[in-house]
Amino acid sequence: MDPTTLRVLIVDDEPPARARLKRMLGEIGGVTVAGEAASAAEARRLVAATRPDLVLLDIQMPGEDGFALLESLDPRPAVVFVTAFDHHAESLERVRLELTRPEELSRRLGDLLAGLSRPSGPDHLDRFTVRIGARQLIVKAEDVWWFGAEDKLVFAATTGGRHYVNFTLDQLERRLDPRRFARVHRGAIANLDHAAVLRPAFAGTYRLQLDDPERTEIPVSRNRARALRGRLGA
Repeated sequence: MDPTTLRVLIVDDEPPARARLKRMLGEIGGVTVAGEAASAAEARRLVAATRPDLVLLDIQMPGEDGFALLESLDPRPAVVFVTAFDHHAESLERVRLELTRPEELSRRLGDLLAGLSRPSGPDHLDRFTVRIGARQLIVKAEDVWWFGAEDKLVFAATTGGRHYVNFTLDQLERRLDPRRFARVHRGAIANLDHAAVLRPAFAGTYRLQLDDPERTEIPVSRNRARALRGRLGA
């Protein structure tokens, strides 16, 4: 797919509204519709499955509203709220988002497309070095099962064992590719390409089992469980 194509997910409980937005998007070059959702639950699954660049999100929906959906997404794509209700403007201002009516979408999407063609920020961390004796071993990020911390030191767990790295978990969370890695606990970052089983634990926490030879289980904290379940389509 052309890297400058903007992949958009439409979230609105009203079929006519979704059809109108889809029609408008079809008239704008460089945009493709990644999917449509009529509820927050359906949207959460589609965000995890399709990884859209942008979500066009209605505020008022049955059950969870647009704000609740937005809070549950991690990582969070760009979001443009689309609504016909003026009384939501104050709430939107509080969360520093812009209230966008359908007739303004062409201009806003044009701005977003222009942004895609501009140079982006630093690349994701795709490899790093670890010291083994006098040697510097180069490790690919994709080969890491998970990152953890013990005795205030951060390690990368790989097929070759655990190797201490010169990053904090906070630094890794910012620099690793969010499409592959997820912070599941204050002391753990998991490579979701190796996620095998998600088991409920207690008090809203979970255990994430990986597909490494040891079938490692990583703790998932309660405040990160919902976002992880959304990314896994659970």
